[in-house]
Amino acid sequence: MKQRINLYQAGLKPLQETFALSSLSALLGLVVTISLLAWAGLQWQQRQQMQINSQAEQQLQQQQQQLELFQQALLQRQPSLLLVAERDKLKRRVEQQIALQNYLAAQQVRSDYAFSVVLQQLTDADIASVWLTHFTLRPGSSELQGLTLAPASVPGWLESLRDFGYFKGQRFNELRLTQQPEQQAVKFHLIAEQGD
Repeated sequence: MKQRINLYQAGLKPLQETFALSSLSALLGLVVTISLLAWAGLQWQQRQQMQINSQAEQQLQQQQQQLELFQQALLQRQPSLLLVAERDKLKRRVEQQIALQNYLAAQQVRSDYAFSVVLQQLTDADIASVWLTHFTLRPGSSELQGLTLAPASVPGWLESLRDFGYFKGQRFNELRLTQQPEQQAVKFHLIAEQGD
């Protein structure tokens, strides 16, 4: 039985694969050629993208110039003289109609108020803590007198009166509260005049 192996024999040595210089240079040339082609392709693609970008910038600049020209043209455009005259005529007519309507409304306020309407409005504004004892109504002014157990409720009651037609536009410019002797009630006296 053999206990030694001779590793120096040619059949036992591993085979070494070697490239010939010509095949190595051909492989190197192929790698360089592929690299150069890839680089050239990237350069071409970059140039194409730059051309597309420059065209887009030129289009954007042209559109901005057109927009500026349109804006200048709009600013310089003058309205038609016929339309301006028609507008002024309609404006005067509307102003005259508004003035006439205000005049008629003021005349109606002065002439149409009967005591029944004012009494109905006072009834609508009635609250439990305020009692009217006397009132005087003149064109453009009012005078109200009464009693209350809750003086703080009188200003709210006055505000509710302002919503009614007869008292609309009147300014409550004097309010006197007087404590009644030996009573819980407070007497109030109110004077209102037509406001500005």
